[in-house]
Amino acid sequence: MKIKSSKQKISTTVLISMTDVVFLLIIFLLLSSNFAAQTGLPIKLPASTSAQTQAPQVLHVIYENHESILFLEERHTILTLADAIKPQFASKNQVVRISAAQDTELQNVITLMDVIRSAGFERIFLATETPKEQNAR
Repeated sequence: MKIKSSKQKISTTVLISMTDVVFLLIIFLLLSSNFAAQTGLPIKLPASTSAQTQAPQVLHVIYENHESILFLEERHTILTLADAIKPQFASKNQVVRISAAQDTELQNVITLMDVIRSAGFERIFLATETPKEQNAR
């Protein structure tokens, strides 16, 4: 019994099916999206049960509205606050505490934080109070 063996080159290339490629792309996108850094603002809202006291409160900004912001016992607008707070910047470790009413819109607070950050400050916190139930204990 003779077995023929021939050395023939395969002329066609094996291609991965399109579904396999799409499947691999989906897996890649799912894995890479989990590692994407999401930015946010480190704020605590009023009546927070997890509020922490921040040690050295260097600068205090009291926000009433865009036309009335109290800083260093002077009233400013959102536009004039940037010029008033820049000379107070000494280092990135300075802390700025913002006090605002509970019903203040979040966008207004974020705009205020952006103005403070543009002056060079990085450590910005919102003042909170403990809920009434915990005060009674």
